[in-house]
Amino acid sequence: MNWTSGGGDTYTHFLFAKYAFQHPENFVNHWGKPFFTLFAAPFAQLGIKGVEAMNIACGILSGIFAALTAKKLGYQFHFLAVVFTVFAPVMYNGIFSSLTEPIAALLLIAGVYFYSIKNFRLGSIILSFLILCRTEIFIFYPLFLVFLWGSKSLKSAPYLAFGFVLYSFIGWPFYDDLLWIITKQPYNPTSSSYGSGDFWHYADSYDQLIHQLLSVLLLVSILKLPFDLYSKRKQISEVLKLELLVLALVVSYFFAHSFVWWLGAGASAGLVRVFMVIIPLIALFSLKALQWDKVFGNKWVQGVFSVAAIVVMVCVAEHKYDFPVDEDLEILTIRKIDKEALDKERAGNDLFYYHPFAAIQLDANPNDTLEKRFYFNGGFKSITDVKQGDIYLWDSHFAASEGDVSLALIDSSGFELIQEHASSWEDHSYTVKAFRKL
Repeated sequence: MNWTSGGGDTYTHFLFAKYAFQHPENFVNHWGKPFFTLFAAPFAQLGIKGVEAMNIACGILSGIFAALTAKKLGYQFHFLAVVFTVFAPVMYNGIFSSLTEPIAALLLIAGVYFYSIKNFRLGSIILSFLILCRTEIFIFYPLFLVFLWGSKSLKSAPYLAFGFVLYSFIGWPFYDDLLWIITKQPYNPTSSSYGSGDFWHYADSYDQLIHQLLSVLLLVSILKLPFDLYSKRKQISEVLKLELLVLALVVSYFFAHSFVWWLGAGASAGLVRVFMVIIPLIALFSLKALQWDKVFGNKWVQGVFSVAAIVVMVCVAEHKYDFPVDEDLEILTIRKIDKEALDKERAGNDLFYYHPFAAIQLDANPNDTLEKRFYFNGGFKSITDVKQGDIYLWDSHFAASEGDVSLALIDSSGFELIQEHASSWEDHSYTVKAFRKL
C-alpha cells in the first residue's frame, strides 16, 4: 500500500532534496525549486515519508492561517477554513507527496494573513519566496503591489523582491550569473511537450479540486461581493480590500493556468494538482457566503451546518481517494527489479535510467557521475553516452516518451537484455527492461 501521490515529479523533488547536502548545487536548482529544497532537505534524510510529513504539516498550517485570516476578517465559521483546506480533494491527495505545491500554498496564505493584520513588511518578505517554490506565481506580484498601494503601504513593496535578491546572490557562484533565476528557468514559455487541451479543462475538473460544497460556497461568495462593494462604495473597507485581493489571486491563477494549457505553453501538462496553491484562499473566500446573520445567526443552525460541512468534506475526500491507495503500476513494476543481480551485472560500471523512482529502488544518486539519470538537472544526454559494460534501464514511460528511446533503437545499438519486468491493469501496461551495453 502506498500513500505517495504526484507521479514521477514527487520522486524527483525528493531526490533533489535528499542529495542536496552532498551536492549543494541542488539547493539552487531551478526545476527542484530552491525554497522547497531548503526546507525539504532535512526531512528527506528520513526518506520520502519524511518529506510527506513536511507537506502534510504545510497543508494543515495552510488551513490554520486561512482560519486565522477569516477570524481577523470577522467571519463566522472561521474554523471551517481548516477543514475546507485540508479536505479539498486536490489538497487531501496532494499533501501525501514531496511536491512543491503545499509549501507554496502555505507561503501564499501566510503572506495574506500578515497583510490582514497590517504587518505588510513581514507579509511581503514571506510572499517574496513564492517564486522560488512555483515559477508561475510571478503573476501574483502586480496584485500584491496594487493591494499595498490601496492599503497606503507601498513602502513595504520593495520587500516583495527580498527572496529574489537573496537567492540571486546565493546562486551566483553556481551559475556565474546574477540573474540566474530569470535566465536559467527550465520551462519554455511558448511551447510544451505535453500538448494542449480545452480552455475550460480545470473548470470541468472542479470535482477533483474542491467538489460541490466548496464550489457552491465559492460561487455564492463571488456573487455576494459586488453587492458589498456597491453598499460600501463611498469607502472601501479593509475587509473588502483583502477580499478583493484574495479573489483576484484565485481568478488570475485559474485563468493563467487555463490559458497556458489551452495554448500548449509553459510546460503545462494540464495537471489539477497545481491548484493546491490557491486552495487555502478558496477556503477562506468561500466562507464569505456564510456571513448572513438572518440565516446563520442561530447557534443551533451554526452547529448543524458546521457538523454537516465537516462530514461532507471528509467523506468526499476519503471516498474519492480511498486511502491508503495502491501503488501505481509503474512503481509496482520497478519494485520487481532485482537490485542485487543488477549490481553484479553492473560490476562497477555506469548506471543509466530515466524513471526517478528507479533511483530510490536501486539506491542511486542521480548526481553521481556513475549513477546517471537522463534529464536530471536539465542535462539532456544521449544514449550514445552509454559505454561497454554500462547498464541502461529502459522503461515504457519516461525513456520512451521523454527520452524518445525506442526498443528498436536499443536493438540496433548493441545491447543485451538482462532483466525484464512488466505489469498491466485494465487498459494500461508498463514495462521496464535492464540492458547491458556490449
